[in-house]
Amino acid sequence: MLLGDCTHVCGAKLVSAVMARDYQDVSIAARELLQTRPTAKRLILSVLSQPNMAVLPIRQLVAWGALFDQKPAAIRVTAGRLVNELLLEKTARGMYTIGASGLALKAKASEWTVALDQVRAWQSGWYVVHTGHLGKAVRRNVRARERAFRLLGFKELVEGLWVRPDNLRLDQAQMFEKLCQLGLDSGAVLLRSDHLVGDHTDALFDLWRHKDLNRGYDFAAALLAQSQKRLQGESLHRITRETFLIGEHVIRLISTDPLLPEGQIDAGKRQAMVDAMTHYSEFCDPYWAEFLDRAADRSQ
Repeated sequence: MLLGDCTHVCGAKLVSAVMARDYQDVSIAARELLQTRPTAKRLILSVLSQPNMAVLPIRQLVAWGALFDQKPAAIRVTAGRLVNELLLEKTARGMYTIGASGLALKAKASEWTVALDQVRAWQSGWYVVHTGHLGKAVRRNVRARERAFRLLGFKELVEGLWVRPDNLRLDQAQMFEKLCQLGLDSGAVLLRSDHLVGDHTDALFDLWRHKDLNRGYDFAAALLAQSQKRLQGESLHRITRETFLIGEHVIRLISTDPLLPEGQIDAGKRQAMVDAMTHYSEFCDPYWAEFLDRAADRSQ
């Protein structure tokens, strides 16, 4: 099963580029995406977030790096740095797994298969988080805060005030706990309101550009279908490389989807995107297993 790396929740630059041209040509977008190369950090965290690759030796991480022209030294140095940052930990000599600081993001990435199960009927309520008193002097804290908001579908209504519809299967305490796990400062204030009134509240759902979301669902499903068709009969190297890039990209879209209420987006298209990603993941699994086996054989 494919997972994505939620540390890069702002999304690939490709998303903005494709949205700007209204998803006119999925093939062009795919070519652009396949020309990208993940950083060593992103690659390592993504690979170790896979359920069947939770613990890997450095030699297999090096093999994954070779798929994307990453030098072995870059993979080794990055792994060491991630250990120091507690994003990775060593389970034995040369063996790595996700560390304490990366577990919440790994858990969030793994939720894509059940993401839509979190959605419930909307009763017109809103979650509101106030952060104006927290300041922006420490950029690391600001980035972590904004990452948490993106991962849970919040938008900034006015400076320091973030909102989302209360349509998830999370009560106030659970929502606040999850936000904090993903990077929100514990000094933030979360409120729930049945109504929001003010100059900025007439068209709240416009904050999410829900028409673009619908187009994005179609785009993601088409991207996956075209990739799977294109890869029939291709080499293991090409299949593993392309499925990593395409799959991670779509999982990032799912993981950062705001899960808006039905009626504000096309729920059928959203479901079709997740179903397509599930099918693509099943297609990838045997090839990734073979890639790992070959990497293990070469290291012996």
